[in-house]
Amino acid sequence: MRDVSREISDQAFIAQFENLTLDPVYFDHVGHLRLTWLYLNQYTLDVSIQKVCEGINVYATHLGAPDKFHVTITQAMVCLVAARMQPQERSWQYFLANNQDIVENALSVLCRDYTKERLLSEEARHVWLEPDLGRS
Repeated sequence: MRDVSREISDQAFIAQFENLTLDPVYFDHVGHLRLTWLYLNQYTLDVSIQKVCEGINVYATHLGAPDKFHVTITQAMVCLVAARMQPQERSWQYFLANNQDIVENALSVLCRDYTKERLLSEEARHVWLEPDLGRS
């Protein structure tokens, strides 16, 4: 599998994402994670959640796929990435290599905190829903 994230700098990635010129090849699930990681390195958690959610919604709508945006999954993923980031970690590639579970099966990781019914509900698509499972 080709790692397209190495083909574009972090600065170009964010700039193109924000001005809606980013080629969709760079914005798959790993692209969502990269955007989240980059924003979390620049902003607080609350600002990052806002920027990621608004940005992905606008980008998806721009691409003609507004139904692809999911509020609860997006916000939960931002929180998950934030929780896994290490203070001294400044490499996206390092983060990616050490968090393959959220690359390979993010839904499974989120279902540690959410029932599938809640996470995949129509309500969760449109508004933030708190987790309904407690971790043991």
